[in-house]
Amino acid sequence: MPLVGGFSIGRWFGFPIRIDYSWFFVAALVVWTFTWREFPRVLPDHKQSTYLAMGTVAAALFFISVLLHELGHAVVARTRGITVDNITLFIFGGIAQAREEARHPFDEFLLTAAGPLTSLLLAGIFHIARLGAEVVSAPDPIVTVLGFLALLNFVLAVFNMIPGFPLDGGRIFRSIVWAVTGNLVQATRWAAWGGRIFGGILIVLGLTALSRGILLGGIWSILIGWFVVNAASTSFRHFQLRQLLGGIRISRVMTTTPLCVSAESSLNDAIAQYFMCNRQLAYPVEMGGKIAGIIHIAKVAVVPEHLRDVTQVVEIMDPISKQNSARPDETLADVLGRAETAGPCLLVLTNRSVVGLVDLNEIGTWAGRVKKLGLLAISEDKWGDDESLGQQNPKAVVQPHLEESV
Repeated sequence: MPLVGGFSIGRWFGFPIRIDYSWFFVAALVVWTFTWREFPRVLPDHKQSTYLAMGTVAAALFFISVLLHELGHAVVARTRGITVDNITLFIFGGIAQAREEARHPFDEFLLTAAGPLTSLLLAGIFHIARLGAEVVSAPDPIVTVLGFLALLNFVLAVFNMIPGFPLDGGRIFRSIVWAVTGNLVQATRWAAWGGRIFGGILIVLGLTALSRGILLGGIWSILIGWFVVNAASTSFRHFQLRQLLGGIRISRVMTTTPLCVSAESSLNDAIAQYFMCNRQLAYPVEMGGKIAGIIHIAKVAVVPEHLRDVTQVVEIMDPISKQNSARPDETLADVLGRAETAGPCLLVLTNRSVVGLVDLNEIGTWAGRVKKLGLLAISEDKWGDDESLGQQNPKAVVQPHLEESV
């Protein structure tokens, strides 16, 4: 759930790690809080440079702890056959972005519980390290930082176990209700309401704290409460969207005869002959009689105008990869998350041959109309026979499904 975009910092255990730009705000706030408030309060009479070093080290280790918490989710998800696209650190912590929902309540329980258990394990490790530092008479700043990290990881585990979606406790609650009722939609709705209620309580507590002059604590409580309320609602809408798109195969909505551009063409030629003459926002790139990649309009736009006549398409195209391609038998829910890193248009491949192009922007617009009308179940068997596949605007038969409406 990144807020304002971000960038990659590499991979841990095979998972891409991203930093959302909003993270820098909370990182600065955490360092400031440690340096100017907490450490001077619990460990007085030290130099300000000492507090700054303590605050910086504590903040760095805390964010690594948050990352390990999310890695706990991701590693267990991978063992249960669930693909995690990336792990993102952002303003209110971190998120492991899974490509699909858990298939069974037990899978949901296991991969969710892994996060808080990781935080509890880290709390124990830092606590033991603090005790060891005391035994060897380590400097007080080291002992204090280790103690803070033990406490923060314990609080992180406890906070995440509150039964409100999308917190870990809310997901565990959802897995239990799902196992008992056999109804994932109902379980998600109940868990989302738990998140809204919990977030509302935090906002009220924050306003109460502000009225009593507790400025920093009140602001934090209001911000976190606002985030939880919005995240609960957003997560439930996202769940509904995935349910909707999960029954629609790529082959039903892809363009089967996408125009292709030559790899040797200049960007000016590509603009004049393709981007300005057709609706496609991306084009397969043909090189040596084969499709070698894809070129998006956004990649062309960043090339300065005076260089477009001497820049060939092959120089800025994206080579074919798992991120910018899909199979005809995959569903829209399977590929929707790829738009964030690969762009809105994906090549559709069968045995390394391009059989179509899908524009996820158009799918999002269409799905939004369906949701606004309250029609959240699609009968795919009424889309027509195979000859209708690949049309730009397939005539779907949409049926109302009150159980899944908001």
